Amino acid sequence: MSSVYEDKRIPLQVRRLMIFSEICLKAKQYPYENVYVDTKSQLAFSVMYFSKSKKYVAYGSVFEYSYISEEGIKYDFNVPIKSDYSMCQITVKGQPFTRSVRTPLGLLIDWNKYVKNKVSNCFEDDLSSLFLLHGELEKDYVPHRFYEILVSSANLPLWDN
Repeated sequence: MSSVYEDKRIPLQVRRLMIFSEICLKAKQYPYENVYVDTKSQLAFSVMYFSKSKKYVAYGSVFEYSYISEEGIKYDFNVPIKSDYSMCQITVKGQPFTRSVRTPLGLLIDWNKYVKNKVSNCFEDDLSSLFLLHGELEKDYVPHRFYEILVSSANLPLWDN
């Protein structure tokens, strides 16, 4: 990922617009596919381009519960189960954060409306520590603190601090 996104001297909204412009160009090459900036940001942010209507939709993710381990495996979180009884697992649910719009600027405006005043939790490189079953958790880990919180990615300035 380009280090220009991390440059604090550039205002946040300009950095966001740069990201949306870059990803929209990439999405236009692969219509009807979720396109993301890099593999570290794949869960947190993607854009899809619809060539028939010539519009873009930005997708984000939200942490949610999965009460059975098969549901967690369905989302490609292969967490080893050490107990016979698993109460809850944290997974990620992708959903559209914007309406369909024609320009990266339209995506930015809708994105700002969606993420404004919402809590996000940032992950670095390794997500496996977040997706432990309830029986395996340490006492200081509370899965409820992640429920319905936006998934954000490190060094991707799409969320307000």
